[in-house]
Amino acid sequence: MGKRQKQYPKGALVRLTSDEHCRLTELAKKAGLSLSRFLVESGLTGKAPTPADRIVRERAILQLIRVGSNLNQIAKQLNAQRGGLSSGKVEDALEALRATLKRTEDLWRQG
Repeated sequence: MGKRQKQYPKGALVRLTSDEHCRLTELAKKAGLSLSRFLVESGLTGKAPTPADRIVRERAILQLIRVGSNLNQIAKQLNAQRGGLSSGKVEDALEALRATLKRTEDLWRQG
């Protein structure tokens, strides 16, 4: 609870009828989200997230992780001053990072 409290320091009370709760819970389940995450996403984007939205976001996060891993490997090699690392490889990694960040930014703007 403490970790989640730090990540989400604000809470909100939502009053629902039993029918509203059932309907929202079912929609959240279909979207693959918790009820609270579903309400936040819906409220912030103005539309209910779909399972496809979640998949796209998860893929974008995985791409960022991969690019970050590549950058870490490059930094480790540069710091150790071993092996040949061409500036072309560094430029390729940076370009991949730029493209991934741009795609991620576009996805988040789409909601």
